[in-house]
Amino acid sequence: MTSALDQDEIETGLRRKGFKESYNNHKYFVLYFNNKKEAGTFLSHGKNRDIGNPLLSAMARELGISSSEFVDLIKCPLSTTDYLDKKAKRLEEGLRILKRG
Repeated sequence: MTSALDQDEIETGLRRKGFKESYNNHKYFVLYFNNKKEAGTFLSHGKNRDIGNPLLSAMARELGISSSEFVDLIKCPLSTTDYLDKKAKRLEEGLRILKRG
């Protein structure tokens, strides 16, 4: 497992997968698919910094996937449709998705 990802890399990776950014106290990235909100995760405002395992794990749980799948989503081996399939399968298996905020 990656010990940290660069904040800019996470933002770029999420945008590349179709997530849209909205602002409140934190940056919130939302994925809409067929006009339906499918997922969302928070990322802190601030200067570019490394995001460590605890926050990477929380973001992964918000998206309903494992930490290693989250890294794959950001670094591109995992496509948006593959991500949605994995999330749906996990929900069927009873995975609870973390809600922050």
